[in-house]
Amino acid sequence: MNNSSEIAGLGIHLKVKDIERSRKFYESLGFVPVFAYGDEEFRASLPEGIASAPERYRGMTFKVSEGSELEIAEGHIAINDKGVFATPITSPKVSAMVRVRSLAPLFGNSLVNITFPVRHYYWGSIEAAFRDPDGFVLVFIAPYTEEEFKQVSKYRTVEVIHPQSES
Repeated sequence: MNNSSEIAGLGIHLKVKDIERSRKFYESLGFVPVFAYGDEEFRASLPEGIASAPERYRGMTFKVSEGSELEIAEGHIAINDKGVFATPITSPKVSAMVRVRSLAPLFGNSLVNITFPVRHYYWGSIEAAFRDPDGFVLVFIAPYTEEEFKQVSKYRTVEVIHPQSES
């Protein structure tokens, strides 16, 4: 018998240095806010119809898919050292994988700086990795099609990764 809880979803909570810069960045990628919290001025800046609550610090939750969320915040009740929020992320040890229909819109987004190689993997994906304003690594993954490959190739050289041959 399994005594663990049934997992119904997963979220990522990023502690950010500049909530407005991060909000603009994630909204430019197509993330849609579903909830926010903070002072009255911040909550007044939200799109019509977004649920919100008063809080000492500002934050925003984006629904990514059913059961998946991304939350950004400039504070957290469990963190006493507020200096943590100003510390850039330098390690790529943890990253987020974001599935999208196409990578092409990323290349027209002035807030996105793709410095890693764009790759077509033999298992059927094209992937682009980049960092958010605080240094968190995002890996956007689109299904491979010849059309997607052509579209992305207009902007960047796409490395083609083949399976390792057995010796």
